[in-house]
Amino acid sequence: MTNTKTQQPCCMTGGCGDEHFGALVGQAFRVIRRAMDTRIAADVTPELTGVRGMLLGEIVRANKENRDVYQKDVEHWMQIRRSSVTAVLQAMEQDGFITRCSVEKDARLKRLVATPKGVAYHERIRLSIDNFERELQRGVAPERQAVARAVLEQVLANAQVMAGETRSTPDGGTIDNG
Repeated sequence: MTNTKTQQPCCMTGGCGDEHFGALVGQAFRVIRRAMDTRIAADVTPELTGVRGMLLGEIVRANKENRDVYQKDVEHWMQIRRSSVTAVLQAMEQDGFITRCSVEKDARLKRLVATPKGVAYHERIRLSIDNFERELQRGVAPERQAVARAVLEQVLANAQVMAGETRSTPDGGTIDNG
């Protein structure tokens, strides 16, 4: 399908072509996120989305390993902005999956702790996400999965440099600006 004014492939109708790689990655991200949200709601609870489920898993694991987790850690893990993380954490706290506890050394810091409810849901979430990942990769040979992962990691690194989140090194690597 093409745009009648420019005769260019139209990404909105799925005809992105080779020249719109970023649009295809974005489209895949949105569809995968919706599918994961649907899966978590069906398998576990409608109170959680895929993002919240994955985040809860990270918090539960850190708590079990006696590692402190703060909002800044979540921003780094998920590569999302502070305001988005704040909204996700507030919803998770409101739904009873986590609490935020003050820290003695700095009252401004709030440590993230999974509640008993959050811990109870963790295993079901993990199983649901593992099954989702298997289904997502069904029919894709392991070698092709490895190539896709390497390509996406390089595209991510390039995008981070373009966004000013990292900077390039002479050897082609990157350094985190955060």
